[in-house]
Amino acid sequence: MNESQTPKTIVNILSLESPLPAYLFIKEKYVRGDRLLFLAAPSAKADLDFMSRFMALPVEVMEKVVFTKEEEFSYERICRRLRAELNPEEHYCVNLAGGTRYMALAVQEAFKRVHADFYYVNLRDNTIVKTIYDDSIDDDDDVAIPICHRMRIGEYLSLHRMQNDADVQSAYKPVRSAEYARTLFSFFASGRMDRRDYDVMETLRLHYRNRKSDRDMYIPDIENGRVGREPAVPGLSRLLRFIHFVPEVDELLSKEEIGYLTGGWFEEFCYYKIKELVPVDEIAVGVHVTRGDTTHDNELDVVFIRDNQLRVIECKSGISTQKLFNEIVYKATALKEALLGMMCFSFIFTLKKDNETADLRKIASSMGVTFCGHDVLTNDEKIRQRLARR
Repeated sequence: MNESQTPKTIVNILSLESPLPAYLFIKEKYVRGDRLLFLAAPSAKADLDFMSRFMALPVEVMEKVVFTKEEEFSYERICRRLRAELNPEEHYCVNLAGGTRYMALAVQEAFKRVHADFYYVNLRDNTIVKTIYDDSIDDDDDVAIPICHRMRIGEYLSLHRMQNDADVQSAYKPVRSAEYARTLFSFFASGRMDRRDYDVMETLRLHYRNRKSDRDMYIPDIENGRVGREPAVPGLSRLLRFIHFVPEVDELLSKEEIGYLTGGWFEEFCYYKIKELVPVDEIAVGVHVTRGDTTHDNELDVVFIRDNQLRVIECKSGISTQKLFNEIVYKATALKEALLGMMCFSFIFTLKKDNETADLRKIASSMGVTFCGHDVLTNDEKIRQRLARR
């Protein structure tokens, strides 16, 4: 019988940092009739219970060993505990990715004494490495097996305990075409917009973008300050003509169109550009995420997943102050480190020019965020290179 036909026990060490290695290993290795064995430190017990529920497999196929605090950092005690738990007649498939390095060493030693195959989930290359631990290091018998499972955005976020609307946003229908997004990008990138144009955009953004009412607004009313207590936006009609923006309904702007004019266009440009340049498994715009223990809602401007790695892009056509930039970087870093796991890569896309971004790039880089300014976004090859970084 080959491995897929022989009943086996799939072993994972769960860690607080990332549930992804265990999840992908089970997705690749589990077949009906197998059993699952989870190993965890005391601090990871909640993760163990969550993973058991998330896998949606029968309770009777799952077993767990939770080490005590005294055992967690005692090589000999871990080995003795596992020796008492393991069945010499069982076939074990052991994933050594997860937990601390110290625990992985002890787990390897304990399972060497039973019928076990050893693996390591290499998230960076999206492979599972099968290794034979023996006295020979010259026979090149390590095998890297590509991971077939491709996660969806919502699946990735949910695995990391993020409530999200990714399944809804993955069906996102852009407000305007890719051709028009490129046209508007050219207006901004080439410097054809003047101060008056930016003032119109900024007033719309500050006072009209997030109005609670979903009713369309009459353009002359916006221009003359006849919308509630909101300020007038003189020059709006002139700007719309200049950028060739034709409302769906003559003389009216919808809530979606105002959102598009005040920044949504840039998100759509990035969305279209990524789809054009990079193979993606799934891409979405405006995904909302939150943790169960907080009411704070974060919006991911553009997010895509490729080879089980998540990439999140903050899209800011302009960044007016150092303080605002620091806030953007902090948000991207917090999401990456605290919420979205090790295989999440954060980017900031902006149209700020090269001579304005040297300090910004340094700040972003120091926080593990990739900065892409005007020089990158106007060069397709540079975009490919930045997004391909691991």
